[in-house]
Amino acid sequence: MALTADKTLLVASAGRPTNATLAAAAPFLDPRLPAVELRLDALEEAPELPALRAAFAGRTLLATLRSRAEGGRFGGTASEASALLGAALDAGFDLVDVELQLGGAGLLGLPRERVVVSSHAFERTPDDLEERAARLEATGARFAKLVVAAAGLGDALRLLRLQAARGREGRLAAFGMGEAGLVTRALSPYLGASLSFGAALAPEATAPGQLPAADLLDVYGVGRSRRVEALFALLGGRVSHSLSPAIHNARFEELGLSSLYAPVALSSLATEIGPLREACDELGLPLRGASVTVPFKEEAAAVAGAPGEARNTLLFGEDGAVASANTDRDALLAAIPEAPEDGAALVLGAGGMARSAVEALVARGWRVDLAARTAARAAAIAASCGARVVASPASAGVAYSAIVNATPLGLDVEDSLPCPGTFLGPGVLAVDAPYRPGGTAFARLALRNGSRLVDGFTLLLAQAAGQSALFTGRAATAESLAARLPSRISALFEVSR
Repeated sequence: MALTADKTLLVASAGRPTNATLAAAAPFLDPRLPAVELRLDALEEAPELPALRAAFAGRTLLATLRSRAEGGRFGGTASEASALLGAALDAGFDLVDVELQLGGAGLLGLPRERVVVSSHAFERTPDDLEERAARLEATGARFAKLVVAAAGLGDALRLLRLQAARGREGRLAAFGMGEAGLVTRALSPYLGASLSFGAALAPEATAPGQLPAADLLDVYGVGRSRRVEALFALLGGRVSHSLSPAIHNARFEELGLSSLYAPVALSSLATEIGPLREACDELGLPLRGASVTVPFKEEAAAVAGAPGEARNTLLFGEDGAVASANTDRDALLAAIPEAPEDGAALVLGAGGMARSAVEALVARGWRVDLAARTAARAAAIAASCGARVVASPASAGVAYSAIVNATPLGLDVEDSLPCPGTFLGPGVLAVDAPYRPGGTAFARLALRNGSRLVDGFTLLLAQAAGQSALFTGRAATAESLAARLPSRISALFEVSR
């Protein structure tokens, strides 16, 4: 039976320090977002409730006073909270958030049909998760919201099972914060969550791991009629930065397929893939395939019966069989030309992407040096692929004509360069695996220095085209995948000098 998230109320959350700046956000909100949460606790001045209601006219408006005990800035008493939230209702706000810990079962005396009763645990997923949900629902509030910090896959699966078990009533919304909680933000709406919260404006999240509300709508289908019968996933240690959900979900919708692609943060692919698949089957969202990213590409190969290799794509058969592919290597082969005479290349890193880069370069006739912090892993790759390990590329005495950054350096704006900047000279082929808005420092320097750049976004689209063909059975190109991305997303990843 297909699942949908069309009954979930999608709420765009906004919190700014002044009434003027908060109201000024209104014209920039996606007009398709039906509801807005105003974090009144973020204001550094008294809220101007009628003016705020007017600024967000035409949308369901929720007033929230998040207490310090639950991750906000409100330090007042229950009576003060009651007075302010009551004033918000009088000013025309449609809903108010009342923390169960502050308001008790009486919900501060506010009308239950206009209350979102909430409970937040920022430290961990509590042992009494199910009991907390029951207490929230017992208040009779219109909506019940349970949000906890998810430390790993086990916490995320508990939340999803809880949501599925109670979702039929249509009042509970249960999801997790942090990297491990991302999968719950994507899937809880399909399991009956009454509410879904996203950042009103992309860079201004009001909770850890909060996705942009526009992404919940466009990428994950929250609040609209999108039928889902099967799941595909991104499996990695860090998945929040990835554009893969946007790429693959757009392709599924283009082809009219009842599939959803979601980010799943793991601590070990080898030990957690079994519990994940079992849970997905229980939830009615069988896992059919996955993209694999850092640091699990070699684990993925082992799971698929190819130990000692690297795989970035897994396919799961209904009979339990696991097939695999390496579209990273295909993308690199397409990006790397035949080596010039005595062409020397440097690969930075010792993970699955580094292995794929070495394989592609060797296949194109390059003489390859490999440098990494983990000498033993680098030595194993070099021995199996025909490369040489160098401890210090700067002192190797080699003029490299191609450099591949296969490390994660570049994902964060404060990351250092993975190699000396002088290596990126005119005409040097610079291939960058990481990507980030505006481009990584490596990519930007390569452009400035006149290198021939293959940036991480370009590489991502190239490998995703191969994955998409495996996931859907229909051929795709990098250009066709890019064309389906919302312009607000693709424009962010153009490399600027």
